[in-house]
Amino acid sequence: MKPDVHFTIGILIVSCFALVGCGGGSAVMPTSYSSYNAKDGSFACDYPDNWEKKGGGKSGTPVWAKFSSGSALIHFKASSTNRLANAALSGRSPSANEIPTFAPVHLLHVDDIKQAEEDFERYTEIAGPTVMNCDLGPARMSEFNYATSFGTKMHGYRISILGFDRGVNVYCTCPEGDWKTLQPVFDKVLASVVRGEAE
Repeated sequence: MKPDVHFTIGILIVSCFALVGCGGGSAVMPTSYSSYNAKDGSFACDYPDNWEKKGGGKSGTPVWAKFSSGSALIHFKASSTNRLANAALSGRSPSANEIPTFAPVHLLHVDDIKQAEEDFERYTEIAGPTVMNCDLGPARMSEFNYATSFGTKMHGYRISILGFDRGVNVYCTCPEGDWKTLQPVFDKVLASVVRGEAE
């Protein structure tokens, strides 16, 4: 009796997606870092040079960059800011006694949680928002968990930055079991974020 080829292929496909990435797996630890510059100059950063690098977008559309290895991902997206961000970009400098939770970047970060809940299944913030020191501009960071559709628990950072004339959102994610190993990698990349140079 010949095996049911379609049934066998079906099992292989399901098994593949049940794994975190099937070709994903654990990330390669960085040995060194390279520099990345968004073409419109909205941001620049360091990234692990042995991770896959992708980027795109142009003026008038969101500019993005992704750095990945295994199931680990660092995703930057720069786009026009909304009305909350415009207040921060109007030329005024925040006063020394401004209440952090009233700062435009904080309000924007809190508002963006609705999009995160749509993008990630069972999205739950476990820390933050906190003030993040960033040379690009005012920034906020939250730490969160979510689950893949197959139940794999993931851990990540969600960051909102108000740059010179663009808002930049960053997500750093990996499987929960890899968090303690990869958190320093994420921290190093985030600490390197600055304004880029338009090409």
